[in-house]
Amino acid sequence: MTLETYKQKRHFDTTPEPRPRPGKAHRRPIFVVQEHHASRLHYDFRLEADGVLKSWAVPKQPSLNPAVKRLAVQVEDHPLEYANFSGEIPAGQYGAGLVHIWDKGTYENILAHKPHPQSMAEGINAGHLEVQLHGRKLKGDFALIRMAKRGQKASWLLIKMQDKEAYQDSAAAERTTTAPTTQPVQPRPARLRTGAPSQHPATLAFTHQDKIMFPEVGITKRDVLRFYERIAPRLLPHLRDRPMTLERFPEGLTGKQAPHFWQKNTPSYYPAWIPRVTLPSEDGQLVTYALVNDATTLLYLVNQGTLTFHPWLSRIQNLDRPDFVIFDLDPGAATFADTVAVARRLHAILEGERSASYLKTSGKTGLHIMVPWHQAEGYDAARDWAMGIALRVVADLSDIATVERHKDRRQKKVYVDVLQNARGHHVVPPYVLRAVSPATVSTPLTWAELTPALDPRRYNLRTIFRRLARQKIDPMAPLLVY
Repeated sequence: MTLETYKQKRHFDTTPEPRPRPGKAHRRPIFVVQEHHASRLHYDFRLEADGVLKSWAVPKQPSLNPAVKRLAVQVEDHPLEYANFSGEIPAGQYGAGLVHIWDKGTYENILAHKPHPQSMAEGINAGHLEVQLHGRKLKGDFALIRMAKRGQKASWLLIKMQDKEAYQDSAAAERTTTAPTTQPVQPRPARLRTGAPSQHPATLAFTHQDKIMFPEVGITKRDVLRFYERIAPRLLPHLRDRPMTLERFPEGLTGKQAPHFWQKNTPSYYPAWIPRVTLPSEDGQLVTYALVNDATTLLYLVNQGTLTFHPWLSRIQNLDRPDFVIFDLDPGAATFADTVAVARRLHAILEGERSASYLKTSGKTGLHIMVPWHQAEGYDAARDWAMGIALRVVADLSDIATVERHKDRRQKKVYVDVLQNARGHHVVPPYVLRAVSPATVSTPLTWAELTPALDPRRYNLRTIFRRLARQKIDPMAPLLVY
């Protein structure tokens, strides 16, 4: 983008905005956030680079909470002088309304100091920026990640990265829960300690911590509790405000026929501070689902024997519209190499459709591909779209791919399952344990990692945190737009 677009959109004989003239670069690059009361209130986030202000329109106030992902739509470059602009853009002008400076300061390009340095221009082209802001309100590390591009505008996510400036407890104040049947609660997170069970200040003591949950690898209930405590910052954003089905193994995996059950309805004896939502089921019965919105609820349910959490594809604020579409690649009797080939073809088709897609292991033998759903239509439209994509994959790879539901008719082909994209159905989110040895974890992958040599069992309770230590941000963050 250049200042030519900025110039074409404005009439400088009537607007008080600065003219599109070159500006002198600052010794330390600046950023500015302007609160813009246009037809809709939004926040203009601008970074100095290459003599202009690279600009994004952010519909909601930027947050210091890493769990809150803000949509940021890239707009035209602005002149450096715009960083000082406050005033009223007259009616009839582009962007008419009151503008004032919400925050301002300097910033550093974090990726300029990596082993393979990246300039701001290179980061924008690559769709990935990391900057350290030094403002009055916005401090610390932030990432901008491009999700998809449509013509001259691109949709990005503005994300607060985990650092000392992150303020995770701000999530409740920044979200509005509209479902009247929910019971939102903000208990203080529990902490596990070596030795004696930790105590919630009020309804929480962890029991039977020496119980063996994964007998083949000697993983105890204490190990599982500690895993979920450590993974909570990554996992909770994928669970928050979604009706939850729990896969419970009270006695662990005690053999091939381990006693376990699926729980949708929340028992009456569960503590009152666990948030929940009551919804009608397909047969008209009311079901009270737990909402796993905080670490204390998460660990309470793990202590009850939950190994895997299965959330809906939609949140309570809009239960009829999914946030994403999922393609579940189930190899069945097929080879994993065939599963990889199907995933690659699916990725290529989605790229051709200009649809961003995100890959993870299922935690068992398959792969999951998740695509953000930004359409106004609900589940039926999302599922129909997904089936259309799946049928194109099958047409291209008819010898190894199928959409046949019946296992005995699949002929050792990879099943491309899109039927989970339905109201009331649930999915396996990233970062949860699966009830198989060696306590595998459903793990996000880059597309470059998708090769026939990939072994999903490598990502498990004992190895996952070494991988996450190298990732400052969640690769699946684009699925978390609020």
